[in-house]
Amino acid sequence: MRLPPARYVVPLAAATAAGLGLTGLLWASGTVDAAVALQLVVSVLTAAAVAAAAVSVRRQGIQLRRLRDDLADLATGQSALLDRVETGLDTLGGLSELPKSLRGVRADQKDRFERLTAHVTAQGRADYEQQVAWQELRDYLKPGPFMPALRDWAASPDILRLLVEQIRDRAPKLVVECGSGASSVWLGYALRRAGSGRLVAIEHDERYAALSRDLVAAHGLSDIVEVRLAPLRDWSPQGDGTDAQRWYDVDALADLKGIDLLFVDGPPARTGPQARYPAVPVLLPRCSTDAVVVIDDTIRTDEQEIGDRWVAEHPDLRRVRRVALEKGADVFTLSSPEDPTD
Repeated sequence: MRLPPARYVVPLAAATAAGLGLTGLLWASGTVDAAVALQLVVSVLTAAAVAAAAVSVRRQGIQLRRLRDDLADLATGQSALLDRVETGLDTLGGLSELPKSLRGVRADQKDRFERLTAHVTAQGRADYEQQVAWQELRDYLKPGPFMPALRDWAASPDILRLLVEQIRDRAPKLVVECGSGASSVWLGYALRRAGSGRLVAIEHDERYAALSRDLVAAHGLSDIVEVRLAPLRDWSPQGDGTDAQRWYDVDALADLKGIDLLFVDGPPARTGPQARYPAVPVLLPRCSTDAVVVIDDTIRTDEQEIGDRWVAEHPDLRRVRRVALEKGADVFTLSSPEDPTD
């Protein structure tokens, strides 16, 4: 604790000395005995210390109030200072850009605040919607505990809800997922809830395929979900190497027939331009006549262009929904030749 200022020290010292002197006289005259005199001395010193502390606390309180007032004045004075500077610069020829720069700083700060507010609002809304979808999935599927996390690299709850609704309404016998992971577990629970059907999740990465298999087994879904390794190989539309791109090894998919629901969520975009395009040219001939195709991540340009190519190149494929999900999704169905296409 800091000592009180000098103007307080002298009176405190004088009062303390007077108290000690009076105690000494009382003891010397025999008015009080030594024990009482000692108690009086302690009382005097304690009173002096309390008084000094009170003075110090009061002084600090005054300083804090002054600091608070100074900060408030500084905050409210910044805008006025900018106004005065801008006004002064406006009157000077040849310096017209300076007030514009100052106004630009202010406008930039306002713009950043508005963008931050909009971002926080949008993110909060998205988080809420994903939480609702996740809770609806849990309520409907009643899965086991410790379900794998969704969003980020994994599928988001809202697209899984869309897929689960398809499984509920269509009771597919065969679901094929391009990619594997958390979504494979959730879709496995959906098929178990439907009472029939199986899922083949195609995975190009051997290590990730093993992790996905372990995850499926941990939830007791190995009888419903198969995680199949299909390393990336060169694939071309004509089969002659022209316009080749990397996609799953088609030989590993040769037995897939009667696909009722195709979920295209792989390979990862980093594997090449329009990495998911081959899914329809390769797997559409293996789909049932009323199959549904869903592609994830259509907020990305690549996936939008992939969907447009599919519709343009396959007259029997019709885009029926463009769903505004967190990452976007397009839904396609097979149609008879006379049905309209978009």
